[in-house]
Amino acid sequence: MQAGMWFTDVGQGSSASVLSWAHPIPRDGAPKRILIVEDELLLAEDVMQSIHAMGLDPVGPVGTLEAAIALAETQHLDGALLDVRLRRGMRVYPVVEILWRRRIPFCFMTAYSDHQIEQMPAEAVLRKPLSQSALLRAVQALLDV
Repeated sequence: MQAGMWFTDVGQGSSASVLSWAHPIPRDGAPKRILIVEDELLLAEDVMQSIHAMGLDPVGPVGTLEAAIALAETQHLDGALLDVRLRRGMRVYPVVEILWRRRIPFCFMTAYSDHQIEQMPAEAVLRKPLSQSALLRAVQALLDV
């Protein structure tokens, strides 16, 4: 499958959105690791391939809250891309708490909106459908590249 296959193409005017309040600790020569939490299989695979094409190390993708929590707690991560609504109606917010505690920057990828999403800075929300260019800008800003 070709990277970008499941993205929409949005013009240059679209803004990349991330929350990059923390700067990952560099690991000598190792690619930066990005956690991908997305329960839509085709989009998850496409995001993973795009992350890999950027020269980064995708962690996941995972589509359940349990798997996301396990990776967020145990893996060395430099950033995270998080779908808000997961399987069985679960929300990703417990993962956000772990990332926040570990000072790992994250960005929501969502078409969903609720009070908690609306309270987030615009920089922390990447709206679906995703464009490949917006994802690239979001990851660059997330990692402060």
